[in-house]
Amino acid sequence: MNMHDIIIVTVKYQFNDDYLHMTKLDRLLREIQSKGVVSRAELQELGEVVLDRRPLEYRYLFTEYLSKLIERGDIARPRRGLYVATWERGSDGSSKLADRYTIASKVRGEYYLGFHTALELHGCAYSWFNSVTVCLRPGTQFRSFEFQGTTYNPALTSKPWLGTEVIDRNGHRVTVSNPTRTFVDCLDRPHLAGGWEEVLKSLEGLPGVQGDELVSILQVFDKKVLFRKAGRVLELLGADMYYEGVLESVEDELKERSEGQPLYMDRRSPGPLNEHWNVYDVPGLHRMLEGM
Repeated sequence: MNMHDIIIVTVKYQFNDDYLHMTKLDRLLREIQSKGVVSRAELQELGEVVLDRRPLEYRYLFTEYLSKLIERGDIARPRRGLYVATWERGSDGSSKLADRYTIASKVRGEYYLGFHTALELHGCAYSWFNSVTVCLRPGTQFRSFEFQGTTYNPALTSKPWLGTEVIDRNGHRVTVSNPTRTFVDCLDRPHLAGGWEEVLKSLEGLPGVQGDELVSILQVFDKKVLFRKAGRVLELLGADMYYEGVLESVEDELKERSEGQPLYMDRRSPGPLNEHWNVYDVPGLHRMLEGM
């Protein structure tokens, strides 16, 4: 072999010198900042990697590291088991606060964001609320808490698995009721979405309500009044482009479940009887959509 046959390969190693010279405390902080918000379980996984300690006792992690970061003001603890960086370090070095929907997604493992919060995430909420609703199955509720001007409230549901979808927010998976489930939830408990006027004005801009899925969800709920509410509201929104053809595709099924004694859209506010849907309207139902 002569010198012309020799191939010289140069390998360039790149490393973050700043990271290597950081204390373990600051390394843990950087990892939290990169995510913005972490749950207790996620934080324990981060701690095991950064501290190279397995198994890692949560009490040790909190006492030796988390309490110091909280005292320094680098992270906040809105409630037990939930930690938020006071600023979020992006891949480009930029910083931003973790948003309230991401924070809400870490409160419980099995959940979805629903009612008015879902209307906001689907981009159709008529008004802006300073609260977030986390929907949970019975037995997993939490006490309402406030953080950075937003109140986080639980809402119990026996069907947390029905009609949900996962969206991405800043690299986090956030579960929210899909448009059809959001439609049904808001008709079922309008007070959790701001009341009837807010519900109607918001639903008018909600894209993606599917007729066949609507009937399936209503059948699982198995509430006669919900079939009537759905028919009545679809009738009101029928001229809107988002609801074109929806009522026509499901009207027979909805009408079939509207027979019997008249029911109330809202027992606390009884209005005139709508004979077509066999339901007592909320007073002023038509006027609620005026000016849209």
